[in-house]
Amino acid sequence: MMFHRNDPEVTFLAQKEPGPPGAPTGSPNPFDGVQPDLGVWGDAFNSTWKTLLGGVWGIAFLIVAFGFIRATVELQRAKKGGYSADVHEHTESARKSVFALIALAGLGMIFGAVIAIF
Repeated sequence: MMFHRNDPEVTFLAQKEPGPPGAPTGSPNPFDGVQPDLGVWGDAFNSTWKTLLGGVWGIAFLIVAFGFIRATVELQRAKKGGYSADVHEHTESARKSVFALIALAGLGMIFGAVIAIF
């Protein structure tokens, strides 16, 4: 027997409607109406964690930017020296650095989209 989503005999534990006779009834969800809020810890905590998160984000930008500069300089040296294996290696390193910069720049939008979905 195949079950479909609209089958009235099939319910899940999180559903509030009763299932077929003899089926276990669902318990109420303790998180109904609860949303995460860091404001409960006060404005000082709220300001502090945002400042720390911004600082870590800025350090990540610096690390990736210096990595990109290093990869670009080494790529140019490899091209001038005629080292084809090193050219490929440093090209990949520069490409990864660019993707990391794009990801860091879009991090705010990514988190905003995830929070909007949930």
